[in-house]
Amino acid sequence: MDVIFDTEFSSLEKRNGHRYLISIGCVADDGREFYAELVDTWDESLCSFFTIQNVLPQLEGGAREMEVGELAFRLKKWIEGSNEQVTLISDAPELDWPFVQNIFNIHGWPKNLNQECGAVPRYEAIRCRFDAAVAEYWIANKDIGAAPHHALWDARCNRFALKESLSS
Repeated sequence: MDVIFDTEFSSLEKRNGHRYLISIGCVADDGREFYAELVDTWDESLCSFFTIQNVLPQLEGGAREMEVGELAFRLKKWIEGSNEQVTLISDAPELDWPFVQNIFNIHGWPKNLNQECGAVPRYEAIRCRFDAAVAEYWIANKDIGAAPHHALWDARCNRFALKESLSS
């Protein structure tokens, strides 16, 4: 089973040699979703102006907030909730995947998770259809709260766009 995922993090530029995970959103082929916001991996002083302006205002707080150990436990349980082998797929694996690797290297890998990240196809014909579907998604879902730079909404958008671009 494929799971499209997205992360939001402190900055594209590394601070103190790192990027700091803020949130993660996942959408499985079977429609299940996972979303979490971290409270112990970052603070605003580590964030770029872009992140402060575009990511932090989208955070939901409340029951979505957790420490990284709880995230590892819950995400592992969510992935293992599928009886199939799972592959995480990202539109930016070079940015998103290191967070997943780090979490599971420390806290243990789900038994059914491939330890390599899949990527949204980047060859031109697919990429053009993918980008058009992304634009369509944001327009079609704006009235129900869809907004870029929220990890779960981005994962939903990327899942939609990938399906659309591969079906055309």
